[in-house]
Amino acid sequence: MNQVDSSEWSLDWYCIRAKPRMESVAAATLSTLDSVEVFLPRTTRPKKLKPSPLKVLFPGYFFARFDPRINIRNIHYARGVAYVVRRKEVPVPIPSQVMIELRLLSEDGILEIPDKPHQVGNKVKIISGLFKGGEGKVSQLVPARERVKVLFEILGQPTEVEIDENLLDFPSAHPMGAG
Repeated sequence: MNQVDSSEWSLDWYCIRAKPRMESVAAATLSTLDSVEVFLPRTTRPKKLKPSPLKVLFPGYFFARFDPRINIRNIHYARGVAYVVRRKEVPVPIPSQVMIELRLLSEDGILEIPDKPHQVGNKVKIISGLFKGGEGKVSQLVPARERVKVLFEILGQPTEVEIDENLLDFPSAHPMGAG
């Protein structure tokens, strides 16, 4: 962002609707505009074998701080932007307390969403190793060894296999209910 002067303190935050799956593109495009600040909150899961891909916290939406009298046209026609959220053709400012709370979740806008506690009966997907891509259900927890027994089907037969829990993708505790 460019240097902040005292006149920018009166700028409000607005919600921007991105075109499908273009939140990152739209946010990057808007961040190149003078006097526009962008905030795209995203989530990740704790690192297992490799970092999980970042997911947008509010799919299809992100936030920008700007003066609509000056920037609305450039924002509306920016690459990846569908529209600025409005009420009766007037952009709706986001209450400052909401933006403060969102930004306090994480300095860099990335919120780590932990896996739900492992439970017998959970559906899991194997993300690495011999059975990569296999799906099954947790049949037993072996916490002392950080392993889990998973029941899944091999050649039409139910088979129980003990697997390192770091090789499994468990349900997520994502605040938007995605898992």
